[in-house]
Amino acid sequence: CSGSNSATESDPKPPCCPVNAVWSAWSAWGAWSASCGQRNHTRSRTCSGASCGGSTICSGSNSATETDAKPPCCPVNAVWSVWGAWGAWSKTCGPRSHTRLRKCYGDACGGSKICPGSNTANETDPK
Repeated sequence: CSGSNSATESDPKPPCCPVNAVWSAWSAWGAWSASCGQRNHTRSRTCSGASCGGSTICSGSNSATETDAKPPCCPVNAVWSVWGAWGAWSKTCGPRSHTRLRKCYGDACGGSKICPGSNTANETDPK
C-alpha cells in the first residue's frame, strides 16, 4: 500500500479554553472632595475579559478611597469671645460709667487676625 497509515483531521471549531475575568488598571485618582480640612479622593477599575465559560467575578473592590493624612488646614478668621462682666461704676452717684471687655481669638491657618468692632463696651448712667 502506498501512502500513510494515519490521517490528521483539523477540528473546524475547536472548543475554547475558559478565560477568567481580570481587573483593568486603576484609573487616576479623582479630585479631592474638599480643598482643605478632612478630605478624600477615589479611583476605580473595571472587571472584564471573561470568555468561554470563565469566571466573570474579579475578587476585590472596583473602587478605592484614600483619605488625606495631612490635609491643608482651612483658614479660620478671628472671633470675639463673649463679653466679660461689667466693671464697677466709676462713681457711686451722679453721672457715671462702667466698662466691659471681650477678647479677639483666632486666625487659624492664615485666616483674618482682625475681629470687627471694638473690644470695649461702655455704659453711662447720667443720673
